[in-house]
Amino acid sequence: MTKDSNRSKSQRFFSGSIRRQLAWSFGSVALILMIGLAGLLFERQRSFLYSAAMQQSISLSTSLASSSASWVLANDIAGLKEVLQGFAGLPDLERAYILSLRGEVLSSTRFDEAGLFATDTQNQKLLSSLPVTQVLLSNTHQIDVATPVMAGQRHVGWARVEMTMNGVNANLRSVVITGINFIIFAALTVVTAAIFLARRLTRRLRHLMRIAAEVEKGSLNVRAHISGKDEVGVLAHGFNQMLNALSNSERQRDRINHLYAAWTQSADIIVREADEIKLLNEVCRTIANHVAFKLVWVGMLEADNWVSAVAASHPDSPYIRNIKVSIDESLPEGRGPMGAAIREGVPKIFSNFLNEPSTRLWQPIAATENIHAAAAFPLMRGGRCIGAIAVYSAEQDYFTPDLIDLMRGLTDDLSYALDNFDREKLRLKAEHELRIAAAAFESQEGIIVTDADNNILRVNKSFVELTGYKADEIIGKPATILKSDLQGSEFYAAMWESITRDKYWQGEIWNKRKNGVICPDWLCITAITNPEGVITNYVGTFTDISQRKADEERIKNLAYYDPLTKLPNRTLLFERLNLALNFSHRNKTYGALMFLDLDNFKTLNDTLGHDRGDQLLIEVGQRLQSCVRNVDTVARLGGDEFVIMLEFLDEQESEATAQAYSVAEKIRRNLAEFYLLNSKTDDKLQPFLEHYSTGSIGFVLFLGHETSSEELLKRADVAMYQAKQAGRNTIRAFIPEMQEALNLRASLENDLRNALDRNELSLHYQVQVNTLGQPIGAEALIRWNQSERGMISPAEFIPLAEETGLILPIGHWILNQGCQTLVDWAKYPETREMKLALNVSSRQLSQSDFVDQICTMLAETGANPALLKLEITESVVLDNVEDTIIQMHAIRDLGITFSMDDFGTGYSSLSYLQKLPLEQLKIDQSFVKNIVFNNHDSAIIRTILALGKNLDISVIAEGVETEAQHELLVSYGCLKFQGYLFGPPLPANVFKQNLLKTSENMSLNDATDNASG
Repeated sequence: MTKDSNRSKSQRFFSGSIRRQLAWSFGSVALILMIGLAGLLFERQRSFLYSAAMQQSISLSTSLASSSASWVLANDIAGLKEVLQGFAGLPDLERAYILSLRGEVLSSTRFDEAGLFATDTQNQKLLSSLPVTQVLLSNTHQIDVATPVMAGQRHVGWARVEMTMNGVNANLRSVVITGINFIIFAALTVVTAAIFLARRLTRRLRHLMRIAAEVEKGSLNVRAHISGKDEVGVLAHGFNQMLNALSNSERQRDRINHLYAAWTQSADIIVREADEIKLLNEVCRTIANHVAFKLVWVGMLEADNWVSAVAASHPDSPYIRNIKVSIDESLPEGRGPMGAAIREGVPKIFSNFLNEPSTRLWQPIAATENIHAAAAFPLMRGGRCIGAIAVYSAEQDYFTPDLIDLMRGLTDDLSYALDNFDREKLRLKAEHELRIAAAAFESQEGIIVTDADNNILRVNKSFVELTGYKADEIIGKPATILKSDLQGSEFYAAMWESITRDKYWQGEIWNKRKNGVICPDWLCITAITNPEGVITNYVGTFTDISQRKADEERIKNLAYYDPLTKLPNRTLLFERLNLALNFSHRNKTYGALMFLDLDNFKTLNDTLGHDRGDQLLIEVGQRLQSCVRNVDTVARLGGDEFVIMLEFLDEQESEATAQAYSVAEKIRRNLAEFYLLNSKTDDKLQPFLEHYSTGSIGFVLFLGHETSSEELLKRADVAMYQAKQAGRNTIRAFIPEMQEALNLRASLENDLRNALDRNELSLHYQVQVNTLGQPIGAEALIRWNQSERGMISPAEFIPLAEETGLILPIGHWILNQGCQTLVDWAKYPETREMKLALNVSSRQLSQSDFVDQICTMLAETGANPALLKLEITESVVLDNVEDTIIQMHAIRDLGITFSMDDFGTGYSSLSYLQKLPLEQLKIDQSFVKNIVFNNHDSAIIRTILALGKNLDISVIAEGVETEAQHELLVSYGCLKFQGYLFGPPLPANVFKQNLLKTSENMSLNDATDNASG
């Protein structure tokens, strides 16, 4: 490697990095200073050691001279020897000795020198010199010091000490080694510190270099995160400002390009889109997509000075859905960009939308939608501002002059397009009116044009078709050729008076056709006048309204008559009843209102079909009409309910009652006669079926307006209900006591509506056992403890709940309570496996979301569906067989079982029984009650048990109250029981405590039996 290449690498090393330059420079200077400092310290240490050695030598010679003065004076060699022995062994002492003034060694640490004469040059000089301490020799290896021995003022000899510099030199070597180690350590420390300081000093510069490299790659979004007021901080700040300027410039250029692209595409949309609203919507979406606005929408001014949104880039935006804009500056809604732009007809820019005082109304939702800048540009139409297009940005100060100019150009194009729409609409309207004018004369309406004397000048094709007259037969004839003479001269006089006065008349008129048929027409006559106001022609248009009048009659029949029986319906009944009340009031005569309900009509529908049921209703209507006078009214309210209104009864109440009862009895007997019913199956007429049906009748008298129509009908209904309660096929007249019962029922209904909210309902539980008397389950029975009435029987309020629909919330509550009970039972071993039976009404089971309700309830409570059993009655199934079966199977799939309650008391179909997912049949207590002495009931029970065994359905007997009943049921093969013999219905806590006590007693008895065994 050449010298030049080494120099080049060295230059690159230093010039390539300020960090390396700083580290090398700082390290070199610091190292030189350290070495200089170490040399200075070494030199000072050496001087100090040499000086200390010299002082030590002088001190030793002085000490030796003073301690040996007396011995020299006495010439006591032995004493001198003893003195010198005290100096022997001192470090670095080469020798010490005493000289006489003649140069004789009196004593020495070297014993062989004693008695010898020192003849060396230094001793000769010493002997001839003054008696002062003298340094005879001093170098890096040896120090030689002589001190005169004085006996008072008398100079008696010399004490001479020679010392080596070995100790000093050893110390100096140690100092040198320590210094070298210090210099090495210091050098490492200095280099490390230099590198650290260089890195610290150049860290921000290197960050700046990395940012510069990113910028060099094309990224303008990076920034130097350097603060401070030093040169680097100022440089970074300037660099960031440069980047901001570049970014803003680049961003502005991109925005302008994107907006220009949106403008170009919008121009294409304007050219091809013929629908105004679609055009505005597409332009809004195009602008938003290209420029990335948060929202673009077009508002149009309404007649009430409010602005409605007709197009938007994001129609589902909460801002659009909640915005309300006016152009009234006095209103808060009129101070935003849209309202101001429309009001003033110039663009309005809000660069800081969230801090503008005038936009406070919209700022909360704007903040939610991240809107920080807004602008609105007016849209012109026909030279006036009719709306504006508003754009919203997520960036403050977004709208630059260039962007505003481009948006102005785009809105100018939109305004021009709106003007084009208007021009096109006018053109199309003119063409359309021409087509209408051409086609109107040949419309479906008959048109006739006459002169001022009412002579026919022209007719259209529809006129020929409607009247039967050909054009050549009718033109030139007077229009009165169509006159039918059904309407008098007064009618025509009023018609021509209106035409003369208003130049127009329309109305219903009867005209005669060519064939002589008279038909109703709807005629419109318009008088045509010249500029002077003189009538020159008449134009008549007419349509045949025969079909319309027939339709009106048909609609009237549908509105007032029952379509099946053709009897008056409820509406017509109440109209006639109000008239009858008026007549009764004027003439002081009684009338009667009867309410009739067929007995067991539902069974006929369910067993023989609805077609035979309809035949029965028609026949009943006819028989009812045959039993009353022409002045009386027979109406059908719906289903199998009929109402008979009798008028013109006696003035005496007793006589009127007797008359009404006589008619009612006649109706009852007439209805009780047999009916011949037939039906069609596969379009084949089936044989006639002889059927018997009866009716229950209730009636009430009325006199004037003492009682309202609705109340009369309600009272007749109450009387009919009493007839039903009396065994059907009977007649009952309304008496005040019935009203009291009605009021009581209404009061009870009102209390029942509040029972759930007042926590008045509760569930009692009656145990179900096996043949060993062990509890296997329970039935939940609802109880109502009303705050004022006390305990109310379920037989009293459950039918009321069914009728009023309250059974739905009550049933839902029962299901929820039952599920919570199962969750509670799961905590105890004694009740963990017990099943709970809950009664379900037909209304509950017919709900479309009943399965979903149960799923939700199971999920919320965590109840085990396998322990839940729903009890239904046969009537529940018969209400809607197919749908009920589907519902029951869906519930059974959840793990819930079904029990058929009161089995054998209603209409049971084996075919339906096979389809139902039943797990259990429940023998009704009415059979169990008389089982001991009624062979008929015993036979029914045995039949039910056999049926359950054959269908693999378990059977449970309810209402077991005596041991005799229990023994008979066991002998018949019944395995499950419920009744007061095993326990009455108990509140939840009492029921659970009894079960736990029973379980403890049984366990205790078992333990006793085992011990006895």
